[in-house]
Amino acid sequence: MTRTLTTLLLATLTLTAVSTADAQKTTLTIGGQPTTLDTVKVGGRTYVALDQLQKALTAAGGSNQLGAAEGCLNEWLFNGTWRLRVTAVKYVPDAGNGNYYGWVVTTEFRNGGKQLLNLSNTGIEKGVSLALKDGSTKELGLSGIASAFKTGTDLPPGAGLVMDLPFFWQGGTPTNEQLQANPPVKLIVPVDVTALRRGGSTLYKTVNYVKDPNFRVNFTCKK
Repeated sequence: MTRTLTTLLLATLTLTAVSTADAQKTTLTIGGQPTTLDTVKVGGRTYVALDQLQKALTAAGGSNQLGAAEGCLNEWLFNGTWRLRVTAVKYVPDAGNGNYYGWVVTTEFRNGGKQLLNLSNTGIEKGVSLALKDGSTKELGLSGIASAFKTGTDLPPGAGLVMDLPFFWQGGTPTNEQLQANPPVKLIVPVDVTALRRGGSTLYKTVNYVKDPNFRVNFTCKK
């Protein structure tokens, strides 16, 4: 028993030594973007820690990692019906007067279809959110939808809307410093295709979405 235990211990120590010696940086493509992770090579195979991989996947979209049209700042994206681009992301600081503060994302939507459409009746309204640097998310609340996200506005073909979407906090928590140290890295715009048949309506039966009509805009690159 002692000899077997000693052999096992030596094998474990040898494996640890090899793993440490072969530690390296490896770049993987996650969510369409290059991500560098710490890896080790053992027996000709490359391994990465699960917690590190999970964090990388969350930063790429996390629970919002939907199939989507993905692009960069200032890049037009198209999902078969709507065109979207994000032109700016700015921080509105907490002035200490009880007002809202946080991130404002300037978006432009255009009707790329062949009929009069609005965002709400074609499934773009709820669930719009930011993926932050630490992997958490911030959703555009109902107040943001009502005040800035003009989803009920009818747009003829080719027409568009420029909208500042506020992702705000209130009450001084987190602080300005904490928020600015954890900036947004992506905007996620889900599309609920079931809205096309809401109430049995066939008004938008000719809307042609691609297989994955959601939008995801990466703020870490710019066109």
